[in-house]
Amino acid sequence: MGIPIREHTLEAIEDRLNSMNTALNKINYLESALTTPGFSFELKRFLFGMLANLYEERKMFERAAKSMSDKANVEVGDRERIDSYVNAAELYSKAGKIRDADEMFSRAIRNTTPEGNAKVKLARKNIYFAIANELERRGRKASAIKFYEKLIKMNLEDIDKKDVKEKLISTYNCLGMFREAKLLSEQK
Repeated sequence: MGIPIREHTLEAIEDRLNSMNTALNKINYLESALTTPGFSFELKRFLFGMLANLYEERKMFERAAKSMSDKANVEVGDRERIDSYVNAAELYSKAGKIRDADEMFSRAIRNTTPEGNAKVKLARKNIYFAIANELERRGRKASAIKFYEKLIKMNLEDIDKKDVKEKLISTYNCLGMFREAKLLSEQK
């Protein structure tokens, strides 16, 4: 059951949120507000953004990514839409949902100019590197493999490709995937 929403201005909603004590109450309120018809796009963008931030603080990355994706769908400007899609992709990556992250990157590329494509692709590479390194640092090598395998298939510079290949071979060997490591080391 949702919370009744009586506020219809940004200031009133912010005041109501500030009066709430817990993040879960705020999340419940924001979800109820989003189901209420009649809000402007500006207000919906604010609600989706707040909801994504609250989910991210609670380490609920998949829900945060979904909220950020919904925010991108109601964005007016192209730059804001692309930024929201890239943020959603990063959150999906943190949740380990690499397919969904790729979908968000694809949407960002579709909405950008050819010059912007390079920035989105660079963001994809950097996010995947960061997530893979973090997973490896935390001892989750099997999860890091998904990101390294995605990176090895991307169009990277020779230095980056060599680095990814070495890390992937090392990770394969650590996990006892000797056949995959041998096949990868034999490739040029």
